[in-house]
Amino acid sequence: MQRHKLTLSLLIFSLLPLSLHARQYFLILSQEDLKDIPSSPTTTSSDVDPNESPPEWDEFGDSDSKPEHELDPGSWRPIFEPDATTSSTSASKLDPEMEQYYSAVEKMFSAVSDSEVKVVEEAVAEIEELATVKGNSHAQSVLGFLYGLGQIKERDKAKAFLYHHFAADGGSLQSKSSLAYTYYRQQVS
Repeated sequence: MQRHKLTLSLLIFSLLPLSLHARQYFLILSQEDLKDIPSSPTTTSSDVDPNESPPEWDEFGDSDSKPEHELDPGSWRPIFEPDATTSSTSASKLDPEMEQYYSAVEKMFSAVSDSEVKVVEEAVAEIEELATVKGNSHAQSVLGFLYGLGQIKERDKAKAFLYHHFAADGGSLQSKSSLAYTYYRQQVS
């Protein structure tokens, strides 16, 4: 219960700057845009001819669905919902580096919820070792997050950007999103 409260408060705290700079957007559709809507929105796979090309409005055609743990292996979901993601936690047990990553992040969250400062520092040191020595992109993303917020580490926007840059190059979706938001903020300002 403490973890959920901590997570919720961190989420609200991190989204506060977004709410201050929110802008309204309007989507304007013309009658011509509405004409190309398919007549049967509930077509099943047995109704579709595999030899037929996708409709003009469907630019991507059929896409292969992948489980969430394949799309985002660094997600914190296995920590907060271990029963719902048994496949992703079993996948991480195959890779000792990911096992160490999940262990350190879980240690950090449990120590924060129990207010154990020394254990939090130990967990962050483990994450930092994974990020710097082993080059784990998900650990680099966590360090970018911590430096960006000034939580546990002293706030340093340059280090946050640097860690997010390396993590994004390594495939971290969270860091890619963080960099996209950073670039967007530079363009808006």
